[in-house]
Amino acid sequence: MVNRRHFLRVTAGGAAGVLVAGGAPAIAQTRELTFLTIASFVPETDKELKRQFEDWGAKNKVKVRLDIIAHLQLVTKKASEVQARSGHDLTALGPGLGDADLYFDHLVDLNDVAADIAPKNGGWLNQNDYLIRGKWKLLPWWMPPFPMAVRTDLLEQIGEKNPDTWEDWLRVGKKGKAIGHPFGTAMGHSGDANVTLLSIMWSYGASYVAKDGKTIAINSPQTRQAMEFVKRLYTEAMDPEVVAWDDASNNRCLNAGKCIAIHNPISAYESAKRDKVLVPGTQKEIADVIDHVNTPRGPVDRRTTTGYWCVGIWNFAKNVDLAKDFLRYHFQPDNQARWVEAGHGFNMPFLTNLTKHPVYKSDKQYRYIPEVAKVSVPPSWPGPTTAASQQVLDLFIIPDMFAQHATGKMTVDQAIAWAEKEIQEIYAGRKRKF
Repeated sequence: MVNRRHFLRVTAGGAAGVLVAGGAPAIAQTRELTFLTIASFVPETDKELKRQFEDWGAKNKVKVRLDIIAHLQLVTKKASEVQARSGHDLTALGPGLGDADLYFDHLVDLNDVAADIAPKNGGWLNQNDYLIRGKWKLLPWWMPPFPMAVRTDLLEQIGEKNPDTWEDWLRVGKKGKAIGHPFGTAMGHSGDANVTLLSIMWSYGASYVAKDGKTIAINSPQTRQAMEFVKRLYTEAMDPEVVAWDDASNNRCLNAGKCIAIHNPISAYESAKRDKVLVPGTQKEIADVIDHVNTPRGPVDRRTTTGYWCVGIWNFAKNVDLAKDFLRYHFQPDNQARWVEAGHGFNMPFLTNLTKHPVYKSDKQYRYIPEVAKVSVPPSWPGPTTAASQQVLDLFIIPDMFAQHATGKMTVDQAIAWAEKEIQEIYAGRKRKF
């Protein structure tokens, strides 16, 4: 994902005059609604959100302030606002659903808003995934499904067709690396690393927590198989630098003409198309030789996750009713449709009707986005979403486990034992770091 670091502030609306008894007209205190969110990986999405926020503010005579930060800054920003019990009214939450449990006592119930939104948009996708302790403490906002982006010209050069399985990608990556075009996926502290390595675990039938949400399941033969596969993928098909990659690195690798393929949302393709990036040494555009295929299948399953970006209202917010009103406005079908179109399908909502948006047929590169969404599950899968599952993500336990074995710093048993201890401490409530 492109990690754009910028800060955007939007203001609209104004104050209204009131008559004070026995005196001259005075200016009423200006109503203001504040919203903290993350920088979209497709910039046009920010512009459309800004337009809607300004439009709602102008219509309701409310001053609005939209603060946009880099997504990796959100964890500490949320925690600091809760600690101070002061900050924004509306806030982005994620990249998992666990914030609803982690901040359960600090978020407004949104049962009424969720119930208003659903029938207008064909209902929520997998509604039970979003209920935390039986309540709507957040609204699922958008997800960027993870297909595989691949250079078709390089596939042709090595005599391959679009792969379907992780083993296929190992074979393709080895051939690509041999001609200077390795496979690329993050293995460091990044959201992409969480997504891809969880996807591989699940594809081998492994998971870090059982369905009961209590039993730590990381120490299993299936996890060992997944880890040995990733070690081969790392040593035979990738560059060592992937252990230090951030969420922008794989995009850069593909668009610089180096990587043969990346496991990533469509943001790399969108930036290449927008900037007319050329294949090095040619006049051919990179976007013209990129194709997207389904997220890979493993020996047991085809399953993946993604950033589950959500939105909520702090219960210490000054304008809870205004915040709810804006959410109802933003989630109106027409506004959601414009927002999805602005993001070129990158920002898929968790609403049934929006999975059928015409944008997904507007470009062949978008054709697998709804398919990938169908096999996307919350990062805590098969266990429920909890504060503990959110911490496993935030502390990058899974990427660290894989990287320590892949780089030879630990044996497979040592790496799994380390991860098991870390996850057990998190689920026992003995580990809290933000």
